[in-house]
Order: sequence, then structure tokens, then C-alpha cells
Amino acid sequence: MALITRRFFGCFPMLFATILLASPCQAGVDWEVSNTLKTPTAPLGIAASLDGKWTFVLAEGGKLFIYSEKGTLEDTIAVDPAMDHITSSGLQAANIPDKVYLASSKNKTIQTVTLDFSVPINIQGAPFLGPENASVIIVAFSDFECPYCGTVGALFEEVLAKYPKDVKVVFKQFPLAMHKQAQSAALASLAAHRQGKFWQYHDLLFENQKSLSDTKYTELAKKVGLDLERFSKDYKAPVTQQALERDMLDAQQAGVRGTPTIFVNGHRLKERNIKDLQQMISQELGKRSKGGAHR
Repeated sequence: MALITRRFFGCFPMLFATILLASPCQAGVDWEVSNTLKTPTAPLGIAASLDGKWTFVLAEGGKLFIYSEKGTLEDTIAVDPAMDHITSSGLQAANIPDKVYLASSKNKTIQTVTLDFSVPINIQGAPFLGPENASVIIVAFSDFECPYCGTVGALFEEVLAKYPKDVKVVFKQFPLAMHKQAQSAALASLAAHRQGKFWQYHDLLFENQKSLSDTKYTELAKKVGLDLERFSKDYKAPVTQQALERDMLDAQQAGVRGTPTIFVNGHRLKERNIKDLQQMISQELGKRSKGGAHR
């Protein structure tokens, strides 16, 4: 009996291997090389944004290469040449800035690089003030019932007066669900826009934002000289609702969560004051004069 036992266990490994080789594969990974990046200098480390839009490559010589999801080299940032490790965090769509963390094993240091990517915003057909081909485009997502939205007009008037040839201000709708009349007011303003009277109507809506109603919209339309029959038709037209929905979708894609939210050439204005706004405009004009690309 003991002899039989020893012989069984002596043969078991060979038997088990035979079973494995004979069994069909039940699991696996389908894969393909979806992209290949060619870096100017040897890469030391790689990281990516959480949304997959950006790839960050730390390379020899103190270079941080930023690639788009299409594999295009979008920018190069000079960093400390001693840095040899990289990781990243952030999610721009959730208003969490993209950050790259660099570490030097030699110097025992860690650096944080905060990145501010420009957000593409569709402004086709949107009402605007200033020259059509301005080099600096300010986009304001606004709500006619928002008490703060009516105050930013003074900022825009000031920068338009200071940069009459360089700045354009674009209005985009983002009525908040918490404001009962915001969406109706947005539709009314778009109906006025179809008759070329958006900004006159815009000003009256903010002046009367505490008494907005269907009756008030008609009253204001008459005050700015609109064709009332056409205004009433455009106010209820599907095309007007679709225009509003496009603006709201653009806002969501740009990460807008509240109003007013202002972008300068796709960069979010963090503090709504004239000093910060003028500083951002000056920076953008400086980039244009140098002919440099900007994010």
C-alpha cells in the first residue's frame, strides 16, 4: 500500500501538467498598441490625467512633455533636471486642477506643478460685444435670476473700454434649476437676440430680475421695440429651446457648476474682480505678441 501511494504522488505533477496543457484557455486580454509617442529626449517616467485627455512625460534634461489624447505634443515645460519620478492627479471636469508631482531621488525633493488647460467653448451664434475677431475672448455663463450675474457687466464695460480692439465678451446661457424664472428669461433673451436686440433686453432683464414673469417678458420686448408677434413665436419655438440646451451642454462640458462663471481664452477666471480680469487679459495679449501657443 505504501508503495502504491508513493508511486501515485510521484506521478501527480506530470498528470497535472498534462491536464493544464489539454484545457482550453478560458480567460485572456485582447490588446493593441493604440498610440506611440516619440519623445525628443529619453523618457524617465510617465503619468496621465484621470480623464485620459493628457499624457505627461518626464524626460532627461529637465523637460516635461505634455501630449494630447491624439498623441500630439502640445507643450513643453522646463523643470528641475534632477527630477526622475512623476505622478499626477486632478480632474478638470470636476473643477479639480490637474497637478503633476515630480520627485528627485538624488536631492530628496518633491515638486508640485499645477496645470491650467484652456477649455474649448463653442461660441458660434452667441451674442457678443466687441470686435468679432478679437484676440482675447471672454465667455460668461450667466443666469438672469442670479444676483451676482448682473454685477459683472461693469467689469466687462471697463475692459471693453480699455481694450476696444483686443477683447470680445460673449454671453452664454446657464439658467440654474433653483431659479424658477431663469430658464424662461433665457428663452426670452434668445428670442430678443433673433431680432438683434439681445443686449438691450439683457440689461432690462437684470434690472427687473426680481419681477420676472411671462407678462414682464412681453412688456420688456415692447420697451426695446421688438416685433411682439415674432417675439412670442420665437420665445416658444423649438429652435430657441435647442439653442438654450446647447449652451447648457457647453457649460457642463466646460465644468461650469454655478454662475457667473467666466473664461478668458478658455481659462477660468478665479476671482471676479477687475484686477484679476485685466491681468489675465494682459497675459493672453502677451502670449499673442510672442506668437507662443497657450493652453
